[in-house]
Amino acid sequence: MTSQEYPDDDTWRDGVGRYGTFTVDSTSDDTVSYVYNFLGGSQHTVRPDKPGGPVTLSWLPESDGVKRLTVQSVDRAGNVSAPANYDFLVSDGRAPVAAWKLADAAGSGAAAADAGGHSATAGAGVTFGVPGPARTSVTAAAELDGSDAAYLASDAPAVATDRAFSVSAWVRPDSLDKDRAAASQDGASSAAFRLGTATDGEGRRVWSFGLGAPGAVVRAEGGSPQEGEWAHLVGVYDPVAGTARLYVNGTAVATTEGAVGTASSGAFQLGRALGADGQGENWDGAVADVQVWDRIVVADEAAQQARRKAVSQGYWALDESAGGSSPERDGGPALALGGDASVYRADSSCDPTMDPDCVPGEEPIVGSGHLLLDGDGDYAATQNPVVDTSDSFSLAAYVKLDEDAQDTSATVYSLPGEHNTLVSVGYSADTHRWQATVAQSDEAGAPTTTLTAEGRSVSYGSAQHLAFVYDDEADEIRLYVDGQPAAEAALPDSWRATGGLQIGRAPAQDGGWSGYLRGAVDEVHAYEGALTPNQVLFLSSGQTDV
Repeated sequence: MTSQEYPDDDTWRDGVGRYGTFTVDSTSDDTVSYVYNFLGGSQHTVRPDKPGGPVTLSWLPESDGVKRLTVQSVDRAGNVSAPANYDFLVSDGRAPVAAWKLADAAGSGAAAADAGGHSATAGAGVTFGVPGPARTSVTAAAELDGSDAAYLASDAPAVATDRAFSVSAWVRPDSLDKDRAAASQDGASSAAFRLGTATDGEGRRVWSFGLGAPGAVVRAEGGSPQEGEWAHLVGVYDPVAGTARLYVNGTAVATTEGAVGTASSGAFQLGRALGADGQGENWDGAVADVQVWDRIVVADEAAQQARRKAVSQGYWALDESAGGSSPERDGGPALALGGDASVYRADSSCDPTMDPDCVPGEEPIVGSGHLLLDGDGDYAATQNPVVDTSDSFSLAAYVKLDEDAQDTSATVYSLPGEHNTLVSVGYSADTHRWQATVAQSDEAGAPTTTLTAEGRSVSYGSAQHLAFVYDDEADEIRLYVDGQPAAEAALPDSWRATGGLQIGRAPAQDGGWSGYLRGAVDEVHAYEGALTPNQVLFLSSGQTDV
């Protein structure tokens, strides 16, 4: 077994996203096939052109590390040889060959090149210095006004478009009135590739990555662009597989076969694309952090590039109270205690080892205290909203439902609006399950979506961890119980809740309050952004932050 790209030696070779070819040969002219796998994965069989002849395998590393190809030969009688192993070392993928952060100072006439050495001259319709996507390391962006002067043009191509390549960008469309291009590279008479928005076969505006010659363009399309909302796009051309792939916010939304890249020597364009009538489809919105690779960006890389941090907007340990409220860790809005709600603390003065007659009280769920609610008008609440719920957000808390409260529905936490409750997470006496109910608009009687944790039992009298996540980028809501995914559903849009965070109750339809919880609540968290499954699991293990 041999490979030019990945020799069996002690040298690390680049790398992730770069195909390797492996030649397998046999000294026996009785060999009629080879059975092989990479990294102990699925077995594949390949036959040589003639018995005993060589075969060539192609394989794409999707992670760095020590890799192994294992091959067995098969003869005419079906006898299988002992496994032969071929070990090789794969390093990280190559850095971008061209990049523009578009974080240039306001008033600049060009975007500096962060890789590739070719700046991009800005048209008159470009404004630098606008904010980049929130909760990312991309702090600034360029805004394009959609006019013919809305573009940034380099003086050279960024990548060979007839070979493997990938292109990514953060983009914010401010208008979806027509198809628009965020990035492209000029071909002979049209763009060799184009990344932006397009119209699908049903007349809907979608994200699009297209490449190919005029009349033979292949497009990978999917997702739903939203005016004024940032999205991360990655377009990938794989010439070995013959595919064009599009990632939106780290998720592969489309893979189209039959893609053939065409050679191009024209300039790389930001905010427009070359067509039959010249340059057009000018971008209306913002663009940031454009990168181009001469390799394939793999799925994990696409997800990592699109990741947005979850930022804590409130953490209430509920270990103490003073003046009728329990403080937030960083001095944020306190949870005011209503009704007979109180913060229970264990009696540290009772030590059975010193005084056998003393009986220790109940241990708090986490830490030195928890919120105690009697189900008869008790609650805790902030005065004002703690997160912007029109964007991604997450809520989490421990709850212990009293054993004798099984027949009464109760709310663990809720976020009220002016006329409706955006989300209410709690216990349903009808199903005896944890559930989350989400209203689709801030209107009385608006349709709702309910997530029910069917596979997760309620442990009456024992503490459980409940987390709710709205992922605006994925248009999903998710409910977790004890750190494990319990239910999910699509939610294309959320709206901004105007009321404070409510613990232990939710607004009633008659204008009052209902769903009072009988039990205990602890470790309440509110985040701007969508927590990942691993982060939810981390919180459920008793950690104070992610």
